[in-house]
Amino acid sequence: MESILLRLPIVVSALAAVFLFAIACGGGDGAKPTPFPTSSDPSRNIPKDQLRAINVVMAGSDWFKGENNFVFGITNAKDEPEGGAQATATFYDLRDTKSPKPVFTAQAIASAPGVGPKTDHTHANGEKHVHGGEDENRVGYYVKVNFDHAGFWGVAVEAKLKDGKTGTSNIGFQVQEKASVIAVGQAAPKSDNLTKADVTNLSEIDSGSPPNDMHTVKIKDAIAKGRPLVVVFSTPAFCTSRFCGPVNEEVEALQALYKDKVDFVHIEIWRDYDKRVMNPTVKEWIVRADGGLSEPWVYVVDAKGVVYERWEGPVAKNVMEPAVKAVSEGKTLK
Repeated sequence: MESILLRLPIVVSALAAVFLFAIACGGGDGAKPTPFPTSSDPSRNIPKDQLRAINVVMAGSDWFKGENNFVFGITNAKDEPEGGAQATATFYDLRDTKSPKPVFTAQAIASAPGVGPKTDHTHANGEKHVHGGEDENRVGYYVKVNFDHAGFWGVAVEAKLKDGKTGTSNIGFQVQEKASVIAVGQAAPKSDNLTKADVTNLSEIDSGSPPNDMHTVKIKDAIAKGRPLVVVFSTPAFCTSRFCGPVNEEVEALQALYKDKVDFVHIEIWRDYDKRVMNPTVKEWIVRADGGLSEPWVYVVDAKGVVYERWEGPVAKNVMEPAVKAVSEGKTLK
C-alpha cells in the first residue's frame, strides 16, 4: 500500500520519550490522557524492555480535519507483523513539537481480513473457492478519531502482544484540511462502471480467481433507485499490500447477509494492468490530485447517495458490518 505519511523523527529524543510515558499511563476507550510529567527525563519511567518491543506502521494515507477511521499495523521487535494484540492509541497535537499535547485516547479494534476457519464459497456461476485461512498476523488496528484541526499529529500506541509481551511505539503524520479522495458526507460519484453485462468475460473486470459476484450493478443505477450500496476498490491479483483479496472476501461475506437490501460493487483498479490503464471509476473515487492512490478502499453509501462510511486498508467484516447494517435499515447520514 502506498503511503504519503512520514514517521515521527526520532532525533527529538525527548519528544519520543514523552510519547512513550504518556501512553504507558493512558486510560481506556475515550479516557482522558495522562498529563505529561514534569521530569526532565520522562523516559526513565518506561521499562527498558518495552522501548523497542513493537513498532507502529501506518496502514492508511488520507487523514483530514474531521472524523476518520484511523488505521495502523503493529510489528514486533523482529519487524514481523503482529495480529491479536490489544492496542491502545493516544493521539497528540504536535503543532508545538517541544510541547506535544495529548488529545484523545481509545482502544483500537483489530481487523483481520480473511482469517478464521477455511470455508467453501460457491459463486453464482458454480465456481468454488476457499475463504479464510489467511495469515492471522496480517491485521489492521482501527480507531475512530476526530481531528479538530489540520497539521502535524502523532499517535502513540501501547500494545500487549499475543505472547504477553508489552511494548510502546509512536509515529507522526500529517492531517490535511480536506480529504484527498471521496470522503464521508460527500455525494457518491454516479459512476457508470462496467458490469458483467458489458463484457464478454468477467476476467476483463475482475482479476480474482475465480471472479466474485459483485459485478451486476452500476453505481449510478443504485443511487438513482435509492439503493444503499457498498463499493470495494481493489485488485486481488496485483495488490501490493496483499490485502485486496482478503478484503474482497470480507465484503462478499457481508453481501451474503445484506444483498436483499444493499447492492455490492467491486471495482478493479486497472482496466489494463500491463499498459497501466486505470479504471475510470477509480479516478472518480480514490485518485488524489497529485495522481497517487492507495488500495484497497471500501465505501458504504446510504439510500440518499451520500457516503456513510469509508475504510482504507485491511478492513474486515467486524469493522464494516455496523455501517452496512445501518444503511440496510434505512439510516442515512443527512
